[in-house]
Amino acid sequence: MQTQTHALLALALFAKSEQTARNWAVFAGAMATDAFIYIGFLWYVGISGQSAQDFFSGTYFDSLMQFWSALSNSLPLYALLAGLGFALRQHRLGALLLFFALAAFTQSAIDLPVHADDAHRHFWPLTDWRFISPLSYWDPAHYGRIIGPLDALLGMICALFLWRRFPKRWVRILLGLLIAFYALMSGLTVASLL
Repeated sequence: MQTQTHALLALALFAKSEQTARNWAVFAGAMATDAFIYIGFLWYVGISGQSAQDFFSGTYFDSLMQFWSALSNSLPLYALLAGLGFALRQHRLGALLLFFALAAFTQSAIDLPVHADDAHRHFWPLTDWRFISPLSYWDPAHYGRIIGPLDALLGMICALFLWRRFPKRWVRILLGLLIAFYALMSGLTVASLL
């Protein structure tokens, strides 16, 4: 699933108007599952000079990157954090931890069925098993040309929910840009199929 869809889905599910700290915790949880990719990409491609192709076809699958992938997509870890946050929810930090963990758990769980050869170890540290899905949100060999536009549709629907929930102008401008991005990318995908 695309990172922006992660964020939009988590915010649509857990964000509330006028609860800024909670909303930032939700956003951070949604981004946590893909954080290792961005950090690794910036390091290996931006600083070390590796090509993006080499990163995604080789370095991404190295043991160090796979460790960070397992850690940042661990359903047991996020369940544990959510339980801790729930137990401490009467305290501000406990409540924020709960919403961070719920967002991250949701994102990791929804990623599970749409990763094929690039699947994460979603149940680490309990097991190193990876669910190799027949579906992919990006890979055409695994129905990426179908799943990708569905991902975009989900993102647009979430953005519309958030549009209604958050009347602030800057939020609506950002959501409008995201909707336009999804529409453009979906249009390009459909055009490539014709």
